[in-house]
Amino acid sequence: MEAAVLVLGVLIGIPLMLLAVLLPIAVLAERDRKRRLHEWAKANGWTFQERSSAPWTTRLPGRNRRGLGVTLTGIVNGRWVTVAEYRYETTSSTGESTTAKTHRYIAVLVLLDRAHPSLAVRERGMMSQFGRALFGDKPTATGNVMFDARFRIDAADAGYAKAMVGPHLVAAHIAGAVPQWSLVGNELLGFTPAGKLKDPNLIPWYAGQLSRVADLLGPVDFAAGPGPR
Repeated sequence: MEAAVLVLGVLIGIPLMLLAVLLPIAVLAERDRKRRLHEWAKANGWTFQERSSAPWTTRLPGRNRRGLGVTLTGIVNGRWVTVAEYRYETTSSTGESTTAKTHRYIAVLVLLDRAHPSLAVRERGMMSQFGRALFGDKPTATGNVMFDARFRIDAADAGYAKAMVGPHLVAAHIAGAVPQWSLVGNELLGFTPAGKLKDPNLIPWYAGQLSRVADLLGPVDFAAGPGPR
């Protein structure tokens, strides 16, 4: 009996000891990560927030209004740009057990110089591919077989969509050089599946991907002011 109690104590004690050691290490690593991002922001004239909120999160997967983490805002090539961590959770149940999964993205917002009708380029899911196979392309299709097979354009006006999403932007999507995105008003929003921001040098890369979309859509300026709001 005493031996069983001793074994049980060891089995419980070892995980607790490991937790006591690993938890402070994780906390220190997280502080160091945020410190490096903050220092990068200061050195490059950007603003830094550990957490933020913005209405445009409803346009991201999961639509989690409280999903923004570290958020940095600055000017890139004359445009106000926000780069932010974003996450949402899903749960799945099998029998009596429930499993939670965290989905992480890097969201990027670029402010254009004027408002536009709503427009989006999204990767096709299985349902979209199935619908296309059954019913054919929608009027917003570009006519580029490679693009239309992988992406769909959402817009009320097909003519406007084709004018905005021209051959150069189509080619950039096919090459994987730009993320999927949506445009509402003057807010161009893109997102990329990724973990937390660790390397500050990746911030301009994320910003640059969506800035390229803005370049190919038309002229912008930075008079509109910073985001998120």
